[in-house]
Amino acid sequence: MNDTYTLSPIGQCEMIDGQFAVRLIPDVRRGLEGVQPFSHAIALWWAHEADSDAQRARYSIVSPYTATSGELGVFATRSEARPNPIGLSVFSVASVDLDAGIVFSHYFDMLPGTPVLDLKPYFPASDRVENAHIPDHFSHWPNSLEASAAFDWEKEFRA
Repeated sequence: MNDTYTLSPIGQCEMIDGQFAVRLIPDVRRGLEGVQPFSHAIALWWAHEADSDAQRARYSIVSPYTATSGELGVFATRSEARPNPIGLSVFSVASVDLDAGIVFSHYFDMLPGTPVLDLKPYFPASDRVENAHIPDHFSHWPNSLEASAAFDWEKEFRA
């Protein structure tokens, strides 16, 4: 398999008046119609600051987590160093400005300037897993996005 695909960003992340926001390019803004009633959305984004041949060639990395040590396969992490630096973020939908093509959020983990590839509505029927399992060394992590807001994430990642 040696296919090549073309991706084009539909917008980017920004901070607007102290709010987290995704601003879409004019051609795709009409795609936001109907997003406002959803409490959450999913963004697929390009980790452009980690996009290099060297980063894409890394399949094993030193664990970025303080709860583990040693080498991990890149697919066992959320590291941006991966064959295709695609990120995924679930975020709250605070409001939508259809005319400006902006989705405002209370918080997300994408950096300003991050290219957004796609937005999808969050559907608990397909996106929530009731009986998910994670390795024991992550058992102290919060069990929800809401609980994550008060969690001290800085102590969970190596500097």
